[in-house]
Amino acid sequence: MVFTQSKRSAWLFLAAALLIFSVDFALVRTMPFAGDDLLLAYAVLADFILVIPFIYWLVLLRKTNKSITKVFMLPLLGAVAAWLILPVSMRNTVWNVIWPIELLVMSLELFLLGYEIRIAYRVIRRYRQVARSEADLVEAMRISFKAELGKGKFAAVLLHDFSMIYHLLFSWKRRTAKGDGRSSFSYHRKSSQLLYTIVITKMVVFEGVAVHLLVQQWSHWAAWILTAADVWLLALLWADWRASQLHPVRLESTHVRLRYGLRIQADVPLHAIAHVESAREYHPDATEQNTSALPLLATPNVRIALKEPMDVEGILFLPRSVTSIYVALDEPDAFVRELRNKTADQVDR
Repeated sequence: MVFTQSKRSAWLFLAAALLIFSVDFALVRTMPFAGDDLLLAYAVLADFILVIPFIYWLVLLRKTNKSITKVFMLPLLGAVAAWLILPVSMRNTVWNVIWPIELLVMSLELFLLGYEIRIAYRVIRRYRQVARSEADLVEAMRISFKAELGKGKFAAVLLHDFSMIYHLLFSWKRRTAKGDGRSSFSYHRKSSQLLYTIVITKMVVFEGVAVHLLVQQWSHWAAWILTAADVWLLALLWADWRASQLHPVRLESTHVRLRYGLRIQADVPLHAIAHVESAREYHPDATEQNTSALPLLATPNVRIALKEPMDVEGILFLPRSVTSIYVALDEPDAFVRELRNKTADQVDR
């Protein structure tokens, strides 16, 4: 029912926006002397800069209790649309109206830049403190981010980007970690992750070049945006592969430390584990996938079932509630045996 209402609201907004666009377009193209009518130009600008964003908030955002500040970027898009439909002789009017908004946006950007510099200073200061007791630089970075920025989505994505940059550019002098079969378990040797990464890289490079050449015939901006997205994807793949080499799954005295590349991040308390099992392969159905953390680019061979839902960080380190965690380890049976011993000891205590 909620989905139906949301869909109906979206169609209502699109219909209203299309009606306003059609009427304004017809007026500026059919009315005599429209090219010299400043009042008409201001009316069109008001429709696109004020009316349509307000309808968007009224119809879509207000029902989800979101602030009207969420539509602050829409007036700029509206100004672009108004500039496109107004006659050439009237387009200077758009700039005369929009430059105060541009000035406001620039002021906000400067404020955000100052805020980001302040955040960076706080994180660096905290990192220096944590690094004295935490030998793992990435773990020290994680602790510092969460201590200063909390556990929100912004902090999660920012931590993910910093982790990706570190593993892609600055981690190559570190030695590859090897599992010892008791407290540390690797997952990069038998999962064919390197092969998947090479194959996907080849596909993205060749197809990316073809798509860039094709799209640039219509828009150079769109072509470069798609190319930038391809570069980001390749950076993510190789950073994840490098992270998989450096951070095995570890069994601590009170929890399982899951740093599964850049795909799964979690500290699972031993008392929260219902049971753990291994198999040659697991293929969870669609229903279970919705409530599980899964290792992308690998076929899982270990399943950790939780007693109750808990938050696990997935892609972009965004948290989601799961009841099961699937991983693909190089030594699944040894991991299950050691984890069962750990949980049994926890119960005995």
